[in-house]
Amino acid sequence: MTACWMVRAFVNAEGMYGNPALVVAEPDGASVTSAQRQELATRLGVPATVFVRDADQGRISIHSSYGQSIRFGGHPLLATVEALHGIGRAPRELLPDAGPVPCRRDADGTVWLTAPAAWSKPWRHYRMADAAEIDALTGLPDGEDFTQVWAWEDEAAGRVRARLWAPRIGKGEDEACGSASMLLTLKLGRALEVLHGRHRAVIRTRPVDDSRVELGGRCAVERPAAQVRDAVAALYADG
Repeated sequence: MTACWMVRAFVNAEGMYGNPALVVAEPDGASVTSAQRQELATRLGVPATVFVRDADQGRISIHSSYGQSIRFGGHPLLATVEALHGIGRAPRELLPDAGPVPCRRDADGTVWLTAPAAWSKPWRHYRMADAAEIDALTGLPDGEDFTQVWAWEDEAAGRVRARLWAPRIGKGEDEACGSASMLLTLKLGRALEVLHGRHRAVIRTRPVDDSRVELGGRCAVERPAAQVRDAVAALYADG
């Protein structure tokens, strides 16, 4: 059976919810194609599926549930670090399609990565009056798309309340969007604690320089459902 894990990245303060990613450790010599990986990711419907093609080199491919590969994504990369750490293969660098990403896992369980914010999708940012206004949303304000809405919850402490939707690519609400939070960090020029999504996923950010941001959060690992494990096993049995 091909090893795989369901990882919730950016869990909230209670260790609950977060943004799920399926992490698949491909067998040595696997001959599956990018199209086959994408078909599986689309069929399973998990927000991101990460295929670890070479754990020693950190080489991965990321595919979304909405029919597109992902060059760089905060929550799938953090999920991969957590999954590999659990089997004693903690990487210092991952290699998604965008390029090398230094990463680490601190003793308190927080996973960190450092990357250029420009690798993120071109998320828009829309500031709202206060956190309560964001809590009440059921979708984006009129005229917005591909947008992270945000407001200060405690400006002095750097605490932000945020939510995000991207209807034009068929993406509903993103419980925890690390890449948009990286862009917001550069925009505001300071370290942030972003409380994201309906369940207040905790996303931590720190600007490194004028282009790179350190992105962090805690993760929880779960055993995937039987139908997910069976679908992964079938792909590599055929491949």
